[in-house]
Amino acid sequence: MNINLALNTRALRRSLTGVGLLLCGTQACQAMNFNSPTSASIESAQMGGASMAFPQSSIIASDNPAGMADLGNRIDGGLQMFFGSFHSSFGNENNKDDFKVRVPIPSGGFNHVLDERMSVGMSVYSIGSGSDYSHEAVPGMGNPDVKTKIAYVNFAPTLSYKVTPDFALGLSVLLGVQQLQARGLVAPGPDGSLALSPSHGIATTTGYGWRVGGLWHINPLLSVGASYSPKMRFGDAKGYKDDLLAIAGGHLDLPEQYGVGVALRVTQDVTLALDYLRIGWGDVGFLNNPQGAGLNSQDVYRVGASWNASKTFTLRAGFKHASEAVDSDHTAANYYSPGILNDSVSAGFTYHLPEQTDISLGYEYHLPDTLHGTGPSTGSNIDAHYSQVLLGIGMKF
Repeated sequence: MNINLALNTRALRRSLTGVGLLLCGTQACQAMNFNSPTSASIESAQMGGASMAFPQSSIIASDNPAGMADLGNRIDGGLQMFFGSFHSSFGNENNKDDFKVRVPIPSGGFNHVLDERMSVGMSVYSIGSGSDYSHEAVPGMGNPDVKTKIAYVNFAPTLSYKVTPDFALGLSVLLGVQQLQARGLVAPGPDGSLALSPSHGIATTTGYGWRVGGLWHINPLLSVGASYSPKMRFGDAKGYKDDLLAIAGGHLDLPEQYGVGVALRVTQDVTLALDYLRIGWGDVGFLNNPQGAGLNSQDVYRVGASWNASKTFTLRAGFKHASEAVDSDHTAANYYSPGILNDSVSAGFTYHLPEQTDISLGYEYHLPDTLHGTGPSTGSNIDAHYSQVLLGIGMKF
């Protein structure tokens, strides 16, 4: 190996022990509080994700299933086009690589009113992350180029019930499909030196969970919403369960999440919304390994405003801030899924057609950042830039 690219291998061994890979970084992740989008609902994403007490589409069960009670009969579809650019180094600041990605992230939902109290529906939303570097992680080892992927599609059949005209409860059953792929990963071998981790192609598995929520319109001006979902458990990933995910019992789950939000109707046409979420990355096996990914649980704040500018146009804007899931001591493991951005701004509009159809368009920009590795991750740096174009259509019936 070229002496100028000599890696900090002792530190890398410490930072990668038992891991080899961190995939769920969001971001899938799509635009992200580490691996979840700001909101799967296009209208809510235009408002920084604020939605707990302000449901606007039948994709709301991805945040608060009780919101379905306010929507009436409707169907919605969304597409978030994710554009990302990542520049990283691994083990040494001179060992650089980068990749760009363009990924469509679909979502959808429907809601049907059964009677004056009860409605049924479903929200469908996706989460994903990964990397696609053009070189091997460690030069000179003869390994394949680094390519990783983790993708989830979650289905949330939902029942909502109005206990009173102003207070509703909702329950979603969460059914998920997960795909995992890891190629070109390096991890400490039996003798302590860095070695190639096996690749098992794409492993597909399924998972389940639930989410419960409440929505209370305290008066015509103020609403409060809240939801809770425990850890969503997935089955063992074939092949990877015996090596990469062995430390977590062979599977990779989605974390516990809870949140609360308020919506204030400032005027007849202007609404302000604020959410707080807690996402438990630090309690998920494999992701929380201090000798590997070392993820921290996140506090997420989402703030947004909606203005009904006319009968045909609604304008929205918002901001999201999240605490850091990835710290500087764990950039080496997160090289494989560099979704490190925590702040974003968004804006957009909905055009209301006469035929009970809504067309929405928006944009979300994540404030770029660079995370420089320290301690066992010295020399492993991550520089990330990403944004999303938000497209949606909704129809009332």
